[in-house]
Amino acid sequence: MAVRSGFGVAAVLALALVPGCSAPDAPAPTPTAAPVTSMLPPAQTLVPTQQRNERIRGMLYTAGCTSNSCVQVYFACLDGYLTGEPCQFFRDHPPPP
Repeated sequence: MAVRSGFGVAAVLALALVPGCSAPDAPAPTPTAAPVTSMLPPAQTLVPTQQRNERIRGMLYTAGCTSNSCVQVYFACLDGYLTGEPCQFFRDHPPPP
């Protein structure tokens, strides 16, 4: 409990000293407008496997597979992690080259 009150007293003293640090008769600096520069992010290029995955996702969207779960199931079937009935859509819509 004494530690908390010690921290409280130190905080009050610090706050009491802060206003006295500035000179009241010193003129405030005039604000200047800084030029705004807009930086474009570096151009990101996709590696060939990412480009192929984007083509597959585009094909899936046009085929009606728009949910995240549908896309995940498709890629799981493509990679061989999933087989059977859930992969029927994959078999009906083979991936583009």
